[in-house]
Amino acid sequence: MEKIKTSLGRTIKRILHILNPLAGKGTAKRVRSHIKETDETYMSKSPTETSAFIKDSCKIEPDTCFTVYGGDGTVHRAVNAIMDSGCQDEAMLKIVPIGSGNDFIRSFDDMPDEFVTDIMKFNDRYAANIVNMGFDCGVVKRADRLKKLPLINGSAAYILGVVGELLHKKPLDVKVTFTYEDGTTEVIEEKLLLVAIGNGRWYGGGFKAVPGAKLDSGTLDVTIIKNVKATTFIKLVGKFKNGTLIEDTEACKVIPKAEKYVIYKRCIGVKVEGCETISADGELYDESVADVRVLPKQISIIQHKL
Repeated sequence: MEKIKTSLGRTIKRILHILNPLAGKGTAKRVRSHIKETDETYMSKSPTETSAFIKDSCKIEPDTCFTVYGGDGTVHRAVNAIMDSGCQDEAMLKIVPIGSGNDFIRSFDDMPDEFVTDIMKFNDRYAANIVNMGFDCGVVKRADRLKKLPLINGSAAYILGVVGELLHKKPLDVKVTFTYEDGTTEVIEEKLLLVAIGNGRWYGGGFKAVPGAKLDSGTLDVTIIKNVKATTFIKLVGKFKNGTLIEDTEACKVIPKAEKYVIYKRCIGVKVEGCETISADGELYDESVADVRVLPKQISIIQHKL
């Protein structure tokens, strides 16, 4: 194909369409008919094979724009493959949101048509949107099962998952260490309901969990909800969903009614010790430690315009 120059000064030498046939309850199969026959297209066979294909493609031609058709899980695999290949300075990513949640792209609303996003590294993996642990990992497991049912979208599945999980909630007894931009650290040790570490702002099909996060800020925003009673969480969940638990994100100030229950921080690194499961962009990993840090300006994004 003819070389394409982007507004970021990058050169695209190859465009690859990556389709997840399971995303959006089969939407990718219908989308395929709208892609030019001359365009290079890869239909995902499995998450592992898709990751390997993207990684190998980066090495063959680093100046590739990967147009991924899917949700946050598809984006998660593409980001990890690009980062693992070491070609993040050359490869670009375009996302066609046909998944059930599509939360990562919700944070694109205040970004230019082309921008370079920060990426989070957690342990030996990467995440683009949110790394979380605690109560909402259980919610993700329930929501994943519910999303497969007819007429249940990502947001409805998450809300139903919240209701189910409240009946069996198990707090995290954890140690959380924050590292700030000036090199100082702060430690919290107590029982917590959930910890959400955000490069992006939304998860769970539209929960604005980390309202001050920005994709190119070079920092992480963190929302923590303490081990509250189920009745208290029900009172908080509406404001948690729309992002209004935080009165001032710049000052990390929680609304007065929630100060006893909610903590909001801005930092460059977070280490959570004592968790059982980590959710990264909605993908679950059974690990007891989440060591998360921000990697500024890693992957170029081209916004998909409908």
